[in-house]
Amino acid sequence: MMMNEEQAFTISEFGRRARITVRTLRFYEELGLLVPTQQNRSGHRLYGMGELTRLQQIQSLKFLGYSLQDIKNILSDETISTLEKSLPLQHKLLVEKRDELNRAIEAVERVQSFIKADKPITPTVLTSLLYQIEHEDDQNEWIKENFSDDVADWYFSLSKEQRKQMDVEMLDILASIKRLIKDGIPPQSQEAFDVLIKLTDVATKHVEDKEELALQLEQMEELTDSDMIDFQFPSFWTKEEEAYLMEIGKAMEAMYREGN
Repeated sequence: MMMNEEQAFTISEFGRRARITVRTLRFYEELGLLVPTQQNRSGHRLYGMGELTRLQQIQSLKFLGYSLQDIKNILSDETISTLEKSLPLQHKLLVEKRDELNRAIEAVERVQSFIKADKPITPTVLTSLLYQIEHEDDQNEWIKENFSDDVADWYFSLSKEQRKQMDVEMLDILASIKRLIKDGIPPQSQEAFDVLIKLTDVATKHVEDKEELALQLEQMEELTDSDMIDFQFPSFWTKEEEAYLMEIGKAMEAMYREGN
């Protein structure tokens, strides 16, 4: 049944018909957004066609992402001037929100694919993967500031599929590291060496000048506070795993020096 101008309803009846809670209607009244002007003999507020029109305006602007205070300002203007001036910014905010949601969807899908493939997803790994997707723009800026154009160009040239494949291979290596630690395999063993070699191959498989990349990484570690790197790129490894990898690296370096 449609409302006409003569009809007026109590707040509960109006809320039921408009599919909105009484609590919300009272909140709108407190804000001065939707204040009914009629009363019944008992002094209770009554809602009519004017209030319905106002409510529909509020809901339409909420759909566009405006805050309640913004909506109040827009509706206080009898023209659409305030709305017209605000639309470019609102469009920008909505596009940013859409991009954020797309990144969140991508993150969920990637983690789901890893779980289905029975990869070792730990809280540490999950944080690293999600942070990488959420803060991709910030990380890109940091890379441009701290590496040469060639290295930055290489990093940016990697497709999403290549990065996803690298994540898959890194998770396989993580599983191997966890097994080595669990089984008590010493860092000086050939098995441990093989895992570190594979890790290096995965990390640099798409790099043309591997020596240049290694040199820049060393320089960056010397000139950059390690805490800053942690803030930009949460570690894929636990502290125990990082220490084990460091010991493997030291053992391989010692063996190399002895051989020369």
